[in-house]
Amino acid sequence: MKKIIIFTLLMSVFSSKAQKVDLDRFYFGVNYQILPKEYVPFEKRTFSSRVKLGSALYSYVNPETANEKVYITGWKKVESNGTVDIELNLEDFVERGVSTQTRIEDEKRDKDGKVTTPRKVYYYVVATYATRGYAKVKGPVTAVPVSDKQIEAEKAKQVAAASNRFLKNAVVKKDSTASNEGFNVSFNGELKYTSKESLDPSLPLKEFNMNRTAIKDQTLRDFANNSLSAFGNNIDRVYGFKPKSDNEILWILDAKSDEGKTQIEAIQAVKALFATMKADEPIDELKTNMQPLIEYFESLKTKYTEDNKPSRKMRYSAYYNLAVIYLMLDQPEKTIAESEKLIANDYDKSDGKALIERANNLIASFKASKLNTTHNPALK
Repeated sequence: MKKIIIFTLLMSVFSSKAQKVDLDRFYFGVNYQILPKEYVPFEKRTFSSRVKLGSALYSYVNPETANEKVYITGWKKVESNGTVDIELNLEDFVERGVSTQTRIEDEKRDKDGKVTTPRKVYYYVVATYATRGYAKVKGPVTAVPVSDKQIEAEKAKQVAAASNRFLKNAVVKKDSTASNEGFNVSFNGELKYTSKESLDPSLPLKEFNMNRTAIKDQTLRDFANNSLSAFGNNIDRVYGFKPKSDNEILWILDAKSDEGKTQIEAIQAVKALFATMKADEPIDELKTNMQPLIEYFESLKTKYTEDNKPSRKMRYSAYYNLAVIYLMLDQPEKTIAESEKLIANDYDKSDGKALIERANNLIASFKASKLNTTHNPALK
C-alpha cells in the first residue's frame, strides 16, 4: 500500500512538471509619438506660414482656410518669423486633354466551343489635368554628409576648370542652393479623372461634357486638399511629434491554475495602466506603477528553470512580455537585453529578433531627434 501511495505521488509531481502550457495573446493599447528627424529645442518649436493661390484656384479655395490647415504637430503657430517658416503656393490647375478610351472583354465559350457571352467593348472618358505648385520650408535641416562620389566629381570639375584657358583665372561662384537651412516640396504633376464605363460609345463623352465644369471643380478641390494633407505629413516627418495609437500583445498563460489566475490579473493591470498613457504627456508615473508587474514577470524566470518545453514556454512569455513592456516604456536597451535572453531560451527565436529590430529603430529615432522619449509635451 505504501509503494502505491509513493508511486501515485511521484506520478502527480511528474504530471505537474510536464503539464501542457498554453499561451494566449492578450492585447493592450498604447499611445506614443513618431519622433521627428530634426531636433529643435522645446521653446523654439514655433512655425509661421503663408498660402498663396493662383488665379485658377482662388475662386474655389479660401487661402486663409487653407493656411489654417498648415500645421506641425506639437508646435505653436505664430504670425511671422517662426523657427520654421513655410510659404505654400498652389500656382495653377489646367485641363490638359480629354479622350475616349476602351476596354475589351473577350467572348466566353463553354466546353463545347459554343459562345456563352459575346465580346463586349466598354467605353469611358479620361480627362487629364496639370497641376503646378510648391512649398518653401525655411528651417533647421541637418546637412547630408558629402559622399566619396560627390568629392571625386568636384575634383574632376576643378581639374577641368584648371585646364580650360577661359576659366583658369575666372572666379566661379559655387551653387549654394543645397544649404542646410530648409527644403522645398513640389506639387507639380498630373491628375486624371476616369468616367464610368458604357457600352454606348458616345455616352461617356456626352455625360462628361454636360458635367465638365463640376468635374473640374471637384478635381481641383481634391488637388488642393490632398496637397495640404500630403504637405502636412511631409513636414511632420521632419519636425512634428505625430501621435500614434497601437495595440501590443503579451503572452499570458491560459489555465485555471493559481499561476493562470495571477497572469489574468497581470494582463488586466497592464491594460488599465497603459490606458492612462497619453502621447504628449510624460510616462514617469506609469513606469513607477508598472514596477510590480515587471517584478512579477521577472520572478517567472527563476520559477520555471527546467529544460523542458513547458518551462521554456513560460520563460519565453516572461522574456517577451518584459521586452514589450520596456519598449513601450521607452527603454529599448532593456528590450534588447530581454530579447537576447528570449533567443537563448530557444523557443520562437524570431520574436526576439523582431523585438531587437524594433528596439534598434527606436534607439536610432532617439539619436536623430536628440530625445529619449516618445512622449513629449506640445508647445502651446
